[in-house]
Amino acid sequence: MKRQRGFTLMEVAVAMAVFAIFLTVAFTLTSEMRAYEKKLPVNFMRNQQVISVIARMRRDVLDVLPFNRKIYLDKHDGYENGPKTLILQTVLPTGLQVVVWDLTEPGVAKRISYNVGEKSVWVARGLPAEFTANAEIDAVDFPGRPYGVRIKAKDGNGQLAIDQILQPRAHD
Repeated sequence: MKRQRGFTLMEVAVAMAVFAIFLTVAFTLTSEMRAYEKKLPVNFMRNQQVISVIARMRRDVLDVLPFNRKIYLDKHDGYENGPKTLILQTVLPTGLQVVVWDLTEPGVAKRISYNVGEKSVWVARGLPAEFTANAEIDAVDFPGRPYGVRIKAKDGNGQLAIDQILQPRAHD
Protein backbone atom coordinates (compact mmCIF):
# COMPACT_ATOMS: atom_id res chain seq x y z
CA MET A 1 0.00 0.00 0.00
CA LYS A 2 1.48 3.23 -1.14
CA ARG A 3 1.00 6.32 1.10
CA GLN A 4 0.41 9.71 -0.40
CA ARG A 5 1.43 12.91 1.36
CA GLY A 6 0.31 16.47 0.44
CA PHE A 7 -1.97 17.59 -2.33
CA THR A 8 -1.91 17.01 -6.02
CA LEU A 9 -0.96 19.77 -8.39
CA MET A 10 -4.56 20.01 -9.59
CA GLU A 11 -5.91 20.53 -6.04
CA VAL A 12 -3.40 23.30 -5.37
CA ALA A 13 -4.23 25.02 -8.67
CA VAL A 14 -7.98 24.94 -7.94
CA ALA A 15 -7.49 26.29 -4.41
CA MET A 16 -5.27 29.09 -5.71
CA ALA A 17 -7.82 29.95 -8.42
CA VAL A 18 -10.66 30.19 -5.87
CA PHE A 19 -8.51 32.34 -3.59
CA ALA A 20 -7.55 34.58 -6.55
CA ILE A 21 -11.23 35.03 -7.47
CA PHE A 22 -12.03 35.95 -3.87
CA LEU A 23 -9.20 38.52 -3.77
CA THR A 24 -10.28 39.98 -7.13
CA VAL A 25 -13.85 40.48 -5.91
CA ALA A 26 -12.70 42.01 -2.61
CA PHE A 27 -10.27 44.47 -4.28
CA THR A 28 -12.83 45.41 -6.95
CA LEU A 29 -15.46 46.22 -4.32
CA THR A 30 -12.93 48.18 -2.27
CA SER A 31 -11.85 50.27 -5.26
CA GLU A 32 -15.50 50.96 -6.22
CA MET A 33 -16.29 52.06 -2.65
CA ARG A 34 -13.22 54.32 -2.61
CA ALA A 35 -14.24 55.91 -5.94
CA TYR A 36 -17.79 56.46 -4.67
CA GLU A 37 -16.47 57.95 -1.42
CA LYS A 38 -14.33 60.42 -3.39
CA LYS A 39 -17.38 61.32 -5.46
CA LEU A 40 -19.46 62.11 -2.35
CA PRO A 41 -17.07 63.25 0.38
CA VAL A 42 -18.22 63.60 3.98
CA ASN A 43 -16.64 66.35 6.01
CA PHE A 44 -17.25 65.50 9.65
CA MET A 45 -16.03 68.92 10.79
CA ARG A 46 -18.85 70.73 8.97
CA ASN A 47 -22.55 70.53 9.77
CA GLN A 48 -24.37 70.45 6.47
CA GLN A 49 -27.66 69.74 8.20
CA VAL A 50 -29.26 73.14 8.54
CA ILE A 51 -32.40 71.24 9.51
CA SER A 52 -31.38 71.26 13.19
CA VAL A 53 -31.47 75.07 13.19
CA ILE A 54 -34.74 75.17 11.26
CA ALA A 55 -36.30 72.55 13.56
CA ARG A 56 -35.48 74.53 16.72
CA MET A 57 -36.72 77.74 15.14
CA ARG A 58 -39.93 75.96 14.07
CA ARG A 59 -40.45 74.72 17.62
CA ASP A 60 -39.98 78.22 19.02
CA VAL A 61 -42.41 79.81 16.56
CA LEU A 62 -45.04 77.07 16.79
CA ASP A 63 -45.01 76.98 20.58
CA VAL A 64 -45.36 80.70 21.27
CA LEU A 65 -48.30 81.57 23.44
CA PRO A 66 -49.72 85.01 22.73
CA PHE A 67 -49.21 87.10 25.84
CA ASN A 68 -51.32 90.25 25.46
CA ARG A 69 -51.14 89.59 21.68
CA LYS A 70 -47.45 90.58 21.81
CA ILE A 71 -45.33 87.73 20.45
CA TYR A 72 -42.55 89.52 18.59
CA LEU A 73 -40.41 92.17 20.25
CA ASP A 74 -38.62 95.02 18.44
CA LYS A 75 -35.57 95.07 20.74
CA HIS A 76 -34.12 93.01 23.56
CA ASP A 77 -30.72 93.03 25.27
CA GLY A 78 -28.97 94.89 22.44
CA TYR A 79 -30.56 92.80 19.67
CA GLU A 80 -32.92 94.39 17.18
CA ASN A 81 -35.56 92.50 15.17
CA GLY A 82 -34.55 92.47 11.50
CA PRO A 83 -33.86 90.27 8.47
CA LYS A 84 -31.09 88.36 10.31
CA THR A 85 -32.56 88.47 13.83
CA LEU A 86 -35.81 87.11 15.24
CA ILE A 87 -37.01 87.98 18.75
CA LEU A 88 -39.91 85.97 20.23
CA GLN A 89 -41.68 86.22 23.55
CA THR A 90 -43.33 83.16 25.05
CA VAL A 91 -44.98 82.20 28.30
CA LEU A 92 -43.71 78.99 29.86
CA PRO A 93 -44.91 77.28 33.04
CA THR A 94 -41.75 78.62 34.69
CA GLY A 95 -42.44 82.19 33.55
CA LEU A 96 -41.87 84.60 30.72
CA GLN A 97 -39.22 83.61 28.15
CA VAL A 98 -37.67 85.72 25.41
CA VAL A 99 -35.90 83.89 22.56
CA VAL A 100 -33.48 85.66 20.23
CA TRP A 101 -32.35 84.02 16.98
CA ASP A 102 -29.18 85.66 15.65
CA LEU A 103 -27.92 84.78 12.14
CA THR A 104 -25.58 87.75 11.70
CA GLU A 105 -22.30 85.84 12.09
CA PRO A 106 -21.21 83.82 9.00
CA GLY A 107 -21.52 80.06 9.51
CA VAL A 108 -22.99 80.43 12.99
CA ALA A 109 -26.60 80.44 14.22
CA LYS A 110 -27.27 81.49 17.81
CA ARG A 111 -30.37 80.88 19.90
CA ILE A 112 -30.31 82.98 23.05
CA SER A 113 -33.13 82.43 25.52
CA TYR A 114 -33.87 84.57 28.56
CA ASN A 115 -35.96 82.72 31.12
CA VAL A 116 -36.83 84.99 34.04
CA GLY A 117 -33.63 86.93 33.47
CA GLU A 118 -31.45 83.81 33.18
CA LYS A 119 -29.56 83.74 29.86
CA SER A 120 -29.01 80.47 27.98
CA VAL A 121 -27.17 80.24 24.65
CA TRP A 122 -27.33 77.46 22.03
CA VAL A 123 -24.88 77.86 19.13
CA ALA A 124 -24.78 75.92 15.85
CA ARG A 125 -21.31 76.27 14.35
CA GLY A 126 -19.95 74.96 11.05
CA LEU A 127 -23.04 75.80 9.04
CA PRO A 128 -22.51 76.63 5.38
CA ALA A 129 -21.55 80.31 5.16
CA GLU A 130 -24.11 80.71 2.36
CA PHE A 131 -26.92 79.82 4.76
CA THR A 132 -26.29 82.62 7.22
CA ALA A 133 -25.16 85.08 4.54
CA ASN A 134 -28.29 84.60 2.42
CA ALA A 135 -30.84 83.80 5.14
CA GLU A 136 -33.71 86.23 5.58
CA ILE A 137 -36.34 86.26 8.30
CA ASP A 138 -39.55 88.11 7.50
CA ALA A 139 -43.04 88.48 8.93
CA VAL A 140 -46.12 87.01 7.24
CA ASP A 141 -49.59 88.41 7.97
CA PHE A 142 -52.43 85.96 8.52
CA PRO A 143 -55.88 87.53 8.98
CA GLY A 144 -57.20 87.01 12.50
CA ARG A 145 -54.04 85.20 13.62
CA PRO A 146 -50.66 86.26 15.00
CA TYR A 147 -47.96 87.04 12.46
CA GLY A 148 -46.05 84.09 11.05
CA VAL A 149 -42.36 83.86 10.27
CA ARG A 150 -40.98 83.28 6.78
CA ILE A 151 -37.44 81.89 6.50
CA LYS A 152 -35.73 82.09 3.11
CA ALA A 153 -32.17 81.03 2.35
CA LYS A 154 -30.21 80.55 -0.87
CA ASP A 155 -27.42 78.10 -1.60
CA GLY A 156 -23.97 78.90 -2.99
CA ASN A 157 -25.32 79.05 -6.56
CA GLY A 158 -27.97 81.63 -5.65
CA GLN A 159 -30.81 79.11 -5.92
CA LEU A 160 -33.57 79.23 -3.30
CA ALA A 161 -32.81 76.32 -0.95
CA ILE A 162 -35.16 77.02 1.99
CA ASP A 163 -38.48 78.81 1.89
CA GLN A 164 -40.64 78.00 4.90
CA ILE A 165 -43.51 79.81 6.56
CA LEU A 166 -43.91 79.02 10.26
CA GLN A 167 -47.27 79.80 11.85
CA PRO A 168 -47.87 79.96 15.60
CA ARG A 169 -50.41 77.43 16.84
CA ALA A 170 -53.88 78.61 17.66
CA HIS A 171 -54.41 78.71 21.44
CA ASP A 172 -57.93 80.16 21.56
